[in-house]
Amino acid sequence: MRVLVTGASGFVGKATVAKLIERGATLRCLLRRESDRSSLEKLDCEIVEGDLQDSASLTSALQDCSTVLHLAAETNPAKPSLVKDVNLKASEELARLSKEAGVERFVYLSALNQARQGATASRPWAVVTGSKQKAEALISAHLPAIILRSAPCYGPGDNFTLPLLKSIRRIQPLLLIPGQGTFQMQPIWIDDLADCLALATLEGKTENECRDLAGPQVLSGLEFLGKLASASSYFKINIHVPETLLKFGGLPLLRALGRREWLSLAEKLIAHTATERNFAPALLGRDLISIENGLNQHNKKEAKA
Repeated sequence: MRVLVTGASGFVGKATVAKLIERGATLRCLLRRESDRSSLEKLDCEIVEGDLQDSASLTSALQDCSTVLHLAAETNPAKPSLVKDVNLKASEELARLSKEAGVERFVYLSALNQARQGATASRPWAVVTGSKQKAEALISAHLPAIILRSAPCYGPGDNFTLPLLKSIRRIQPLLLIPGQGTFQMQPIWIDDLADCLALATLEGKTENECRDLAGPQVLSGLEFLGKLASASSYFKINIHVPETLLKFGGLPLLRALGRREWLSLAEKLIAHTATERNFAPALLGRDLISIENGLNQHNKKEAKA
């Protein structure tokens, strides 16, 4: 079984490729010409150049592949048009071409992000997450797919806790909190998510049903930030930025300025990303990494970097 992996050079992609290789998978990684492939060149995988927006390169990459793990996505909220082109149009095209190529198994990594507990839609201004959830239906219309919705993932080198740590260090002891910090979140450690993706790619049945992947603990955004500051030995004073101010002033301004980092954090911190149907423990068959252990590992690895 040959697996085509998109987004293999990303934060989640690199960790997942390593897990797949550990399990003996034969991999083909689709990378753009400008992608950093240094970590992948050390691994036993085939690297091919291509682009999600180039159908010809997708057709070539899909040859002799029985499985597709689709991790690639445009994650810059400051470019809504590009998010739409990559996360919606290109994902649908990949699914269509996969069906034509006879792909038997298609796994897609989506995202958890709800307006409130029990809601089915993402926050209307959550550009990246909203596009991923819309892509689920487009993909499933072409072939049966395993759709996995992940809570915010964290670990060394991530685009979640690392920007927060930089913010804490930069403006210590002040910490800006988007909104009241009361929305629930359930962050998942990178190794746990990568294990889940590897197992879902190689095992189990294909079904048109979304599965939620999250960590073992449900916290408010404020509680998570507190644990992050505590694990980093930083004293902090919280300053809350009202969500209304963010929605009608702060977010448009950040988008106009191209501040991807802060827009991405807003999508994670001003939304409900916890779940009552966490599929990760059943899929892994073991305990998940706790927030405390994950943050301690994160800080130790970042300190060595």
